[in-house]
Amino acid sequence: MGNNKTAEPATLLRRLGAIIYDTVLAGFSVVIIAAIPAYAFTALTGAKVPDVIMILVYAAMTYGFFGWFWTHGGQTLGMRAWKVRVVTEAGQALNWQQARSRFGWAILSWAALGVGFLISLFDPNRLTWHDRFSHTRLVRL
Repeated sequence: MGNNKTAEPATLLRRLGAIIYDTVLAGFSVVIIAAIPAYAFTALTGAKVPDVIMILVYAAMTYGFFGWFWTHGGQTLGMRAWKVRVVTEAGQALNWQQARSRFGWAILSWAALGVGFLISLFDPNRLTWHDRFSHTRLVRL
């Protein structure tokens, strides 16, 4: 595996491959799991769960998905398939605070129409906004 501190940075293509894989896996899982209590709520009360509540539930569950994988081995299933791992700048495993920071900055990277990801094409260390601002990086295994 090599030293994560000196490991080669992941390319944008590997990042996108892992993202697509994880989006399918996490997306379907989150929607299906969140639908169970939403359906129960509707069945019991006759009222629909407000959209803002569902968005917050989806966001919390998505953060839980990525945060758990990032803090337990540094790899989601998509990252394993594409042979990349998230580490701190020092090459160490992430803690929950670092995972929260990375998740928040990744949302902003997407919200800026993906510019936060595309910047890695011009960065000498292939860092995205969420890498840089959360003091983490994605390395190739």
